[in-house]
Amino acid sequence: MKNFLTVLTAIALFGLIACEGPAGPAGKDGATGATGKDAGFVYFEGFKADLKCATCHAPNDVDTTFRVITKSTQYETSGHKELGNYDRNTTTCAGCHTNEGFFERTTRGVANETFTLNAASGPMVNQNYYSSSPVGCFTCHTPHKRGDFTLRDTVGQVKIFSLVAGNTTKTFTGNTTAQLCVKCHQPRMTSQFLIGTTNLSWQPDPTKTGATDTAKIYTSRWNNHVSGEGIQTLLGFGGVEFAGYTYSSSYHSTALQNKTLDCADCHMATPIGNKGGGHTFKVGYIPEGSTTTSYNFAGCNTTSCHGTSGAITSTSAKWATVRAEMTGKIRQLASIMMDSTVVGKWTVKKAGKFNPWITMTVSTTTGDTSYAANANTGTNVLQIIPAAKAGALWNLQMAIYEASHGIHNTAYTRSLLDASIAELKK
Repeated sequence: MKNFLTVLTAIALFGLIACEGPAGPAGKDGATGATGKDAGFVYFEGFKADLKCATCHAPNDVDTTFRVITKSTQYETSGHKELGNYDRNTTTCAGCHTNEGFFERTTRGVANETFTLNAASGPMVNQNYYSSSPVGCFTCHTPHKRGDFTLRDTVGQVKIFSLVAGNTTKTFTGNTTAQLCVKCHQPRMTSQFLIGTTNLSWQPDPTKTGATDTAKIYTSRWNNHVSGEGIQTLLGFGGVEFAGYTYSSSYHSTALQNKTLDCADCHMATPIGNKGGGHTFKVGYIPEGSTTTSYNFAGCNTTSCHGTSGAITSTSAKWATVRAEMTGKIRQLASIMMDSTVVGKWTVKKAGKFNPWITMTVSTTTGDTSYAANANTGTNVLQIIPAAKAGALWNLQMAIYEASHGIHNTAYTRSLLDASIAELKK
């Protein structure tokens, strides 16, 4: 009896398998997005339909399509990665210092951002990003949404502000990659708000030359946010321009704005491993096994730039001579500001004596300034009369933090330093 039941069961099961009915209609496609078919990916902003990992990542075991590994390796040594400070993730900083903050800005529309003196404005975000990630590949590129590595946000002109009284906002209209760069490399309010009532530093104003015009400075960081010095210098504005002097700009400024020159042309030139160029963004770099700085001039020496007028080298006049000249002028201006006899002409005494305007250490070998600040913070106010003279301090810090040693815009940097030196020598 037991064997008979086993046989019947087997026949029944065979019948169920062999006699399958016709297939029903196809079901509806599953949902897309974070909870649908893309859920197996790290979901950020959606994925292009039918995107395959191997399209970008190491097809045939050779990373030749977009060279993702190569570029990410270069990026690991970049200033963006090494100096990114993505712990600065509050509403006032996260928009540039974190991946999430910049994504919020691009989705909201960076071109619509405004800047107001003494107000929280400019590259702001709407929330703190405490669980933030550093600026990286997805900050500038959208590989998964579009299925390629096109730039995330290249539309919308960028408004470049100035904290100097009388200056108007400039609209930057460079190439698409440069547009992306300056959305973070732009000025914003200083760490101590300008003008106002209590403990608010004086706004730089070259017209305040009267005997009773007083500049009161309560902060050692009386300058633009340092990421903004470069673009202002390139555009040829943002410094304190004293009356009676001539201010001009180099061809770099013209070429950037007429779109024949781009930030990437110089800073992302043909890479040298993971040391210079490419996604390191570095022109200067230290070669393997060396302690001496070398320079990647591949972007400078193209046929449309210096390649037709004499190649740039580390010893050429358009590089070494300019940098030596500018660092020399920076030292000269700094020395004047540390000479209590000179600055005493324009300074209100404290504790019965005239104090230097700044403390500074300048490398005698590289010309780099390791630290620059006025020596007066908090309630220990630095008072300068007439107030316009304080513009020399503003210009000094602009030249220092701009960091190219005059290469970005030689003529404008020279103009600001020469005028500042002359003003303090009167």
